[in-house]
Amino acid sequence: RSLTDADTVVKVEGAEDTAFDDAGRLYTGGADGTVYRTVEPVGAGDTDLAVESFVETGGRPPGLAFDGEDLLVCAGSAGLLSVTPDGTVEILTDRAGGRPVTDADDLHVPDDAVYFTDATVHDHVQQELLELRDTGRLLSYRDGEVTVELDGLGLASGVAPGPDEDSLLVAETSRYRVTRYYHRGGRAGEREPFATNLPGYPGSIDRVADGDGYWVAVPTPRDGTLDRLHGSPWLVRQLGKLPDEVLARLDGDDYGLLLRLNEAGAIVDSHHDPTGGVSGVTSGTPHEGALYLGSPGNGRVVRVRPEWS
Repeated sequence: RSLTDADTVVKVEGAEDTAFDDAGRLYTGGADGTVYRTVEPVGAGDTDLAVESFVETGGRPPGLAFDGEDLLVCAGSAGLLSVTPDGTVEILTDRAGGRPVTDADDLHVPDDAVYFTDATVHDHVQQELLELRDTGRLLSYRDGEVTVELDGLGLASGVAPGPDEDSLLVAETSRYRVTRYYHRGGRAGEREPFATNLPGYPGSIDRVADGDGYWVAVPTPRDGTLDRLHGSPWLVRQLGKLPDEVLARLDGDDYGLLLRLNEAGAIVDSHHDPTGGVSGVTSGTPHEGALYLGSPGNGRVVRVRPEWS
C-alpha cells in the first residue's frame, strides 16, 4: 500500500506526465489540451499548489520534457511541439513515414535528437488493446527531419534511455512488455526484449534518479478476461468494432501500480494502492529526491516518499 499515502502536489484533470524547469516549477498537461505549471517552485513538502495556464497545445499533452529552456510536448494528434519560455508554440512535426502522427505520447531528449512515440493509429487505445494490430511507432526528430526508427509496436506509450548509450527502451502497453532498441553503434537498427510478461499494461518508463534501473508506471493491471479473449482473434476483431462511445468506457480497475526494473529488465520492487486513491499511474518523474506520479484518472500529480528514489 505504499502509494496510498502519496501527497497531492497539484490538481489538474488528465495530468499524465510532469517536467520541471530550472526555476523548479512543475509542468503537466491537462485533458483540455492545456499545459499547466505551478505558480511557484515546488518545495519538498509542498502540497495542493496553485497552477496557471502556460500554453494551449491543440491536442491532449501526455508527454513533456525540457530541451534547454524550451519545453517539448507530445500533444496527441497535434504532434511534436516546441514551446519557448514566453509560450510561443512551434509544431516540429505532425507527420512521419507518409502518414500523420496520430497519438504522440512520450519523448526522450538526448543530445543528438528527440525520440518520441506515436502510440497507435486508433482514436481509442482500447481498440489497440483488443485488436493487437501493433500500430505504434518510435520516431526521431533531428535537424528538421523525422525518421521512423521502429514500427509494429504494440501501443508505444513510453521511451527512455537504455542501459547503455547505444539503446533506448520503449514500453509496449498492449503487449505487456518493454522493448530495447539500438539506435546507434554496432547493433544499430536491432531490437530485443528487455522486460516481458509484465503484470500490467506499462505506460511510461523513466530512469531511476541514481541511474540504477527504471520506474515503469502501470495504468492498469492485467485483465484475465482480455487475456483469454486474445485467444479468439475473430471475437477480438468484432469487439474492436464497437462504437467509440462504448470503447471509451472500457476501463480497468481503479488500482495504483508502479514497478521498478533493474538494468537487466527484471522486476525488483513494486508499489501499490489497492484502494484506487492513486490509480491509473502513467508516469514517474524523479525530481530532487522525490518521485512525481501522473494520475490522470484521479486528476492530480502526487509525490511519493523520498526514500524510494
